[in-house]
Amino acid sequence: MLPRFYAPDLDPELASVSLPGDEARHLTRALRLGAGAEVTVFNGRGVEFRAVVEATGRETATVRLLEPMAGPPAPSASIVVVQAVLKGSSMDDAVRDATMMGADAIAPVLTAHVDIKVSLIMRPETAERWRRVALASVKQCRRTTLPEIHPPRKLAEWLATPFVPLRLIFVEPSAACAPRSVASLQREAAPGQAAVLLGPEGGWDESEIRSAVEHGCVPVQIGPLTLRAETMPVAALAALTAIWQ
Repeated sequence: MLPRFYAPDLDPELASVSLPGDEARHLTRALRLGAGAEVTVFNGRGVEFRAVVEATGRETATVRLLEPMAGPPAPSASIVVVQAVLKGSSMDDAVRDATMMGADAIAPVLTAHVDIKVSLIMRPETAERWRRVALASVKQCRRTTLPEIHPPRKLAEWLATPFVPLRLIFVEPSAACAPRSVASLQREAAPGQAAVLLGPEGGWDESEIRSAVEHGCVPVQIGPLTLRAETMPVAALAALTAIWQ
């Protein structure tokens, strides 16, 4: 399998493209590739090419485009993962896995049970780290599109945004709202777009579930067991992908 690099300036109409600094350093220093090495490059917007390294410098690398490559098929539904901010590396795991499972966007939200200083969450460096995590996941899973990472905001603010066709809030089995089984979605047509709300460590506050339902969210659960918060992106999106594909 050829080494894969992110080239946001990739244009199919051009003969070559320069890699951004961090990608160029990875090519030359970590992988020690030089002129003539075959690689693939993608622009994060659905375009990928087989290419050959044309020239390298201490901080630069240019590749010549050879032929376009077909990427994996896009999911049938465009999914926005509305993820309650998790502690430490658990949030990185959630971003990584939501990206790997095909989310088109990830919207971090502040909830009642978020146990992190808001000032730390709102720092630009935090969102930038999540973008790097998403990029690494895209490169690993070989999808050709980068998910958009939204700025963090309060759950109430997100709920007040313009409506998407389907909003699902995944809740614990003990929730008082009588959630539907996610399997019941098989009886309905797949949506073109959906928002998937995933809670924090400790779960949603009951007032948050009520507010979500008042704003059109459908409470659902995967099964009778309580899952760890950082595992929910994989569990929820795997279930929805199987149902909607």
